[in-house]
Amino acid sequence: MLRLRAWLIFAIVTTGTFMINVDMSVLNVALPTLQAEFHTRLETLSWVIVAYLMIITGTLPLIGKLSDLYGRKPFFIAGVTLFGGFAALAALAKSLPALIVYRLGMGIGSALIQANVMSIVADTFPPGERGRPMGMIGSVVAVGTIVGPAIGGFLLHYFGWPAIFWINVPFSLLAAAGAWVFLENRRPASPSVVREQIDVLGATYFLIAVSALMQGLNGLSRLSFFSAPSLAAFGTSALFWVLYIVRSLRVSEPLIHLGLFRIPTFAVGNTTGLLSYVLIGFPQIVLPYYLHLVHGYTSDRIGLVITAQAVAMIVASTVAGGLADRRGTRLPSLIGLAVSAAAFGILALLGPRTPVGFVVAGLALFGVGMGFFQPPNNVAVLESVPKEATGLTGGIIATVRNLGRVLGVAVATFLFDRVGGPDGAAEAVVGVRVVMLVGLALSLFAWGLTFVGQGKRHLAPARKL
Repeated sequence: MLRLRAWLIFAIVTTGTFMINVDMSVLNVALPTLQAEFHTRLETLSWVIVAYLMIITGTLPLIGKLSDLYGRKPFFIAGVTLFGGFAALAALAKSLPALIVYRLGMGIGSALIQANVMSIVADTFPPGERGRPMGMIGSVVAVGTIVGPAIGGFLLHYFGWPAIFWINVPFSLLAAAGAWVFLENRRPASPSVVREQIDVLGATYFLIAVSALMQGLNGLSRLSFFSAPSLAAFGTSALFWVLYIVRSLRVSEPLIHLGLFRIPTFAVGNTTGLLSYVLIGFPQIVLPYYLHLVHGYTSDRIGLVITAQAVAMIVASTVAGGLADRRGTRLPSLIGLAVSAAAFGILALLGPRTPVGFVVAGLALFGVGMGFFQPPNNVAVLESVPKEATGLTGGIIATVRNLGRVLGVAVATFLFDRVGGPDGAAEAVVGVRVVMLVGLALSLFAWGLTFVGQGKRHLAPARKL
């Protein structure tokens, strides 16, 4: 009965995960339609996505900290409710500024969901049984990413762009109702304790530092690093990172205890997790250009080829989760990074006459690698910290994921444009090869870090902070 309840809770919270991943992939498909609807430039329209990611990434650690103090149930319910409510408002938006504001609201809801999903799962399943559900979270993310474009295309064609936001409402209602009935609620800490443990100024510094960093990274695809906007963004980010670190060293209860980074598995796991999300962006950015310019593929056929990576991740993440439960997190993590390195080595061999089946094989192998690495790595990070810090840690993991996604797009685009580019088949081949070789080097670096820094089996929880 307890096991059935645990899996029911898993299904409820991953409904929220599925919803936000479908939303992101649907929105990417809808950008041309929204551009025509609001008569704007793509650079301006991109704020619909950038603002959403900024608010998520900048608030995740604070939300994770609040969830540790107040309990996860109210924050998760608030998240799915806000996400669905602002999605309905976005569907009714009459202007681009209004749509961006509503997307900010959806971003807050998404942050509330992301900060709590892994922590709720970790709280629900005992140590030694978390690998499988963590792996399945990766499968849910992959499924949402796969079906999103198909759902978006169908809704846009038959019902118009507001439907891509309306589709979130029933998922939100389902998740909120299920969480209200089945999630357990912990008594909140006393208000005086909460006030002492929430560093509002530190959280503000963190939000500004992350937002400026993401704005600078987002601009690298069209601006030079030494351009005035880029220098301003990165300079602002550096200043507020310094302010944040100084603040964290001076207060008794900082937003993120820097002492957590003295835990080897925590520090290494987050570093390699960041690298893995950077790596995921490499094939997704450059291979569509290769398939179009070299093989003449249209967007629908390109989409089918790219899904090989996500399908492989679905299968591999479930297998890796079970292996982590039996053998510990280190072995599947190392296998995953080794397989990923092999995949980048294969994709670095792409040439003007390489069969598309070779691309599919490389992408599938890379999906297997990431599926084997990410779930066990997340388990290792969560189990390396005290129980009272799992909410904060879940928020940090999600923050790392979003930063990695943005950084991956920026690095892949920068390298591809500088050494090759989208101007012809020959240039695309050169650009793809360079990006894949960099991916190979980063995969090997992450493998070395994991080999040295992650325990052979699940680490015992760290001492209380």
